[in-house]
Amino acid sequence: MYMLLRVVSAGVLFFLSFPPFGYWYLIFPSLFLFYYSLFLKNSFSNGFLFGAISYGGMLYGIQSIGYEAWIPLMILMGILYGFFGKLFSRLSYQKKTNYLQLLSVVAFFDILRAYIPFGGFPWGFSSTALLVPYLDGSQFLLTSLMFKAFGPTGFSLVLQSFILFVAVAAYKNVNYKHALKIQSMFILFVVIVGTIANFNPGEAPQKSDLNLTIVQGNSPCPGAKNRCVNEREKIYQSHLNLTQNLQEEVDLVIWPESSTGFNNDPGVHSIVLDAISNESMRLNAYFLIGGDRPIGQSYFENYGVFISKATDSTKSSIVGQYLKQHPVPFGEYIPARKYLEWIPPLALVPRDMIRGVSEIVFYVDEIKVSSVISFEGAFQRYIRNSVLEGAEVVVVLTNQASYGESGMSDQFILMSTANALSNDRPLIHSAITGKSAIITNSGAILKISELFEATTLTDSVTPMNSLTLYTRFGNYLNYLILIASVLIFLKRFIRQSD
Repeated sequence: MYMLLRVVSAGVLFFLSFPPFGYWYLIFPSLFLFYYSLFLKNSFSNGFLFGAISYGGMLYGIQSIGYEAWIPLMILMGILYGFFGKLFSRLSYQKKTNYLQLLSVVAFFDILRAYIPFGGFPWGFSSTALLVPYLDGSQFLLTSLMFKAFGPTGFSLVLQSFILFVAVAAYKNVNYKHALKIQSMFILFVVIVGTIANFNPGEAPQKSDLNLTIVQGNSPCPGAKNRCVNEREKIYQSHLNLTQNLQEEVDLVIWPESSTGFNNDPGVHSIVLDAISNESMRLNAYFLIGGDRPIGQSYFENYGVFISKATDSTKSSIVGQYLKQHPVPFGEYIPARKYLEWIPPLALVPRDMIRGVSEIVFYVDEIKVSSVISFEGAFQRYIRNSVLEGAEVVVVLTNQASYGESGMSDQFILMSTANALSNDRPLIHSAITGKSAIITNSGAILKISELFEATTLTDSVTPMNSLTLYTRFGNYLNYLILIASVLIFLKRFIRQSD
């Protein structure tokens, strides 16, 4: 009974650490209770309960599109954490339990779940919970420095190492002195590398600030299951009307994912492109616009098109296009569709998305801007790849109608803030139903909208071209821990063989 209460409490405290609750400090007792429970029996069931409860609470907003979407995701995360618990427990019960091996399991699991299954799931990194104060305008210097040095995954590993060490110290079967030695060496390495990485802060290039406007047009009936007459037309008209009400010139106007497409595709319908061209000339602005278009009866593309600035003699034209690379499983494609077509809710996804193949950099005059779309904006690798391609400002075009009135929009903005800090880049988070946000490279949220309002956000950001240690080397901290653990294992194996 005490074990069950411990695991349930860990799961509840975990989702309370994130929005909409935002008690970020609860992430520490949550993970302590979870790790300690894995030293005991029933490690798979303990891991399953923790994963299902914590992510079930965090992702409850998905039930707005149906419990058939929320419940399988909750079960999937439970299974993943169940296998994590089993591996963790197996290593902890060895005759010579090695603290580094336990830490390497944590490092390996965070890398693994960024890619598996279906390309991974980026929600729930412990480091993003520490960014909750950023939503209220508070910033912690150490948090910023740690993200730049190690990124969201590496910083999460550092935080978890402290919690894991306390759990090990509380569990008598693990060699405390050995654990203290390994943890001290690890923290010393973190301090040295973190100091070196942040010794020379990034500098802005000799370019003007980028003045931009996010247009958040909203939807008359948000949600995958909510259908209304001419919804796509109304969404497009809302974005166009808000743009027509803008009074000041800007460099870039951003419309989010799903703001155009199908009968309102600027790449297909000249009347749409002409309307945008008129606003481009009036505002002296480039446009970055999200949308989707059908490709035959079975496929579609999710695009972000970059539209040139109109002049007195030249209309706007589409001069660049980014195609989304990472579709949402069971939302933008059905894995093994031919075997699952008998499931009624999957009829809501009649087409599979054609994947893009690379990041694209657009030029707003001399400023390099790159875009990612929706779900992939939460993944660290797509933001990082955009920066490596030369982007000085990164834009996330997203919809978010499926999040309902939950805290998932704020959770997404926390991940955008983490990616902005990690890569030392301004990040523009543009959502069709909100929340949208303009985030600087230092993690400051200049402007943020509310859910389900039709509004615009205008501000300026400073483009950056420096490369942080994380941008250069990615999740190197996790891989170093894994390599060290493997080397120690091989050394022990060779000794035993001799």
